[in-house]
Amino acid sequence: MRSVTLRCCTEGVEEREVTAAAGLLNSAPGKERLLGGFWNKAMSFIPLKRRRAGPVSEEPLDSLQSLFPDVCLFLVERRMGSARRKFLTGLAQKKGFCVTPQFSDQVTHVVSEQNSCSEVLLWIERQSGQKVQPGGAEMTPHILDITWFTESMSLGKPVKVEPRHCLGVSDSSVSRDKATQEIPAYGCQRRTPLHHHNKEITDALEILALSASFQGSEARFLGFTRASSVLKSLPFRLQSVEEVKDLPWCGGHSQTVIQEILEDGVCREVETVKNSEHFQSMKALTSIFGVGIRTADKWYRDGVRSLSDLNNLGGKLTAEQKAGLLHYTDLQQSVTREEAGTVEQLIKGALQSFVPDVRVTMTGGFRRGKQEGHDVDFLITHPDEEALNGLLRKAVAWLDGKGSVLYYHVRARSQNFSGSNTMDGHETCYSIIALPNVCPEKPSPDAEKIEPDLDKNSLRNWKAVRVDLVVCPYSEYFYALLGWTGSKHFERELRRFSLHVKKMSLNSHGLFDIQKNATTLLHRRRRYLHILDSHMCRPPRETPDHRTIEASGIDPFGHTAAHKPLHMGKATPPANNADSMYMLKSIKPQQ
Repeated sequence: MRSVTLRCCTEGVEEREVTAAAGLLNSAPGKERLLGGFWNKAMSFIPLKRRRAGPVSEEPLDSLQSLFPDVCLFLVERRMGSARRKFLTGLAQKKGFCVTPQFSDQVTHVVSEQNSCSEVLLWIERQSGQKVQPGGAEMTPHILDITWFTESMSLGKPVKVEPRHCLGVSDSSVSRDKATQEIPAYGCQRRTPLHHHNKEITDALEILALSASFQGSEARFLGFTRASSVLKSLPFRLQSVEEVKDLPWCGGHSQTVIQEILEDGVCREVETVKNSEHFQSMKALTSIFGVGIRTADKWYRDGVRSLSDLNNLGGKLTAEQKAGLLHYTDLQQSVTREEAGTVEQLIKGALQSFVPDVRVTMTGGFRRGKQEGHDVDFLITHPDEEALNGLLRKAVAWLDGKGSVLYYHVRARSQNFSGSNTMDGHETCYSIIALPNVCPEKPSPDAEKIEPDLDKNSLRNWKAVRVDLVVCPYSEYFYALLGWTGSKHFERELRRFSLHVKKMSLNSHGLFDIQKNATTLLHRRRRYLHILDSHMCRPPRETPDHRTIEASGIDPFGHTAAHKPLHMGKATPPANNADSMYMLKSIKPQQ
């Protein structure tokens, strides 16, 4: 039997180890019979080779070494992933293609997977800092779909670029890019449709904004609110986070939320906030009429987590809060436009019984085109400002005598408003009205615990509705109309625009020049407020589906500017300047 010779085929094995293994086999008696066993023992002297799966080289294959020197590929990693990109790079290099890991002027074919042309161009620009002009089917670089790559790999050579392979820059892509570049920074200059294309994202941002307000973080609240407002104005549905990079207020934290929703369909932070005890408790408590964030936060720190816990507060509730809890179930229901119209007739009837030609205008969300809301707001004025003195209290008392008022609180007109004050100082009545001829749900169990005398078995054909009545002098009517039409964010942005751009202060009483300490006059009809120039959107009467505001000098009584110019005179305070009145009505209204 010939001797056994071992050859080292493994790196790192010294010669003496191989010689010792061979000698062990050759010197052993009965080596033919024991060869198998001794072989295993001998091989134990030789360490096994560990194969390392090294990364595929992304070094570009020299065009002189490649089989196709006129072709240089660049694979877009976006939505392809780094692992798949490495695999396809190695496959192409084995076929003799030149593949470069970085985009450069030498690239002739850009290959992408599940991206549009505009998305590819934006991604390359962000990664390399270069603006790329697509060459189409005749010029380079070609912006290609993955189908060109797979066909080329199948044939082992680059196939001819056809129009079906190219990712064309569609008109919609161009319009999307143009739309994102033309979004103004101020919310008062943007059209915001009631029904927009990015509701899932804006809802998430508004949850974070609400949570920030509960925590007292005004900066975060404004950041999320402004980002949501911008996305509502987009005329298209977002498809990638790159589309928001040039949008105002959509960077940082908001951009992270947007990206997570676009990629995963949900934002974990939003879900965590939405399900947290603090958020749910604060949302429930602030939904009570008469309860603000500060009061709700104090209650939360005192251990209140739900409406039923309010029973432990006993006499600590104000009359307004008791009314809100007593009619909680009704007040949580939306008020339809038809119901708002019924309330309008009720309010007009009460006011016109004292001043027949009084002007009553429905404001708030219904004036912006909404079909439902949580309350109904009315603005009341008259050319003869003396006719407004005491009118609000008389009308409320008249309604109360007919059993239509469940609660009311009249706030007298403030005498301290000025150009530097953004607060509303108009005479206002915050009330809960019994809307007749409807069938609401039963009172909430929590309200019954706090108001045990509530008649649980009484049948009623009315519904409790929140109604705000605002009386303003005729000289301030258009500014009050602007302020009470909303939305809150729109009004905030309008004041910010007037202050930072026009160096003026705007509130519900007038437009004030800060430097000259003077008030801007409004003389001409059908003109927007001077502060807005031509940047303001059209009135809601012309575009009812948009959150836009008519702030023009249209005389509501038909007078032309030549006959009755609108001057900013000193407002006449109401005759009755007593303190604010509170009244809680728990009796059943008259049928």
